[in-house]
Amino acid sequence: MPSPVDTPSADIAMRPRFLGAPGKRVFTQQFLPPGAVRGHIVYLPPFAEEMNRCRAIVATQARAFAARGFACTLLDFYGTGDSDGVLEDASLQRWHDDIHTTIETLRSESGAPLLLWGLRLGALIALDFAARGRQAVSGIILWQPVTSAALFVNQMLRQRIAMLSMRGLPAEKTADIRERLAQGEDVEIAGYRVSGKLLAELEAIDLTRMRGLCSGRIHWIEHVLERGREPGPATRKAIAELEALDNTIDQHTFTGAQIWQVANREPADELLAVSSGLSL
Repeated sequence: MPSPVDTPSADIAMRPRFLGAPGKRVFTQQFLPPGAVRGHIVYLPPFAEEMNRCRAIVATQARAFAARGFACTLLDFYGTGDSDGVLEDASLQRWHDDIHTTIETLRSESGAPLLLWGLRLGALIALDFAARGRQAVSGIILWQPVTSAALFVNQMLRQRIAMLSMRGLPAEKTADIRERLAQGEDVEIAGYRVSGKLLAELEAIDLTRMRGLCSGRIHWIEHVLERGREPGPATRKAIAELEALDNTIDQHTFTGAQIWQVANREPADELLAVSSGLSL
């Protein structure tokens, strides 16, 4: 029997478009179902190179959601992908505005329920957007969410330190980089120039204040090395914190490639099958 991701997609229409005012436009790629729209799913991408590594798998999943009747919209945040601007000028608030603009456009076209779908840092931003209450959210899908923005930023800074070492350039410490960022200087991390403002805003995201994020369920999908194994302690702690704040979380696991880490496309059949089988 075919899996949900084997559903023929010839009748899934694709609609690329820019939303918003000139200079602040957000690029979106929408996958439209063949029949009535039963819901909108808005996808929030991961950061930097992780976004590029995951594009093909994300598009495959978007088609699968569309085959189930969901209009699935993938967006590029300001300063990334095909959207306007440069990353140095990006901020978390501007990215929230991108999400808001996208949702407002979709809701002007259809009053169907809204779900957010985020991957890695995009998953954490989805939770943060829902916590601010600018839009009513009926459900949230999380692919391997970042659970600590502070740890994520520290990992990025260490990538810069490793890059300098590999290139034989003068060494820097994490404190040195943070000082430069605090002084308003942009720094290059993994080939991308980022501002201290963006990193500080990301670090301020706090899971412990995210009460009642959606009217339905949060689907947390986490990679494990072996079937039947539980996610790690950081994930278990984050889920417990969110559940203590009146959030209903369904936890799912998958094995296989960690698609955000590999440069070449790897099969992600189990991730796709789990996601396509969710009760949305």
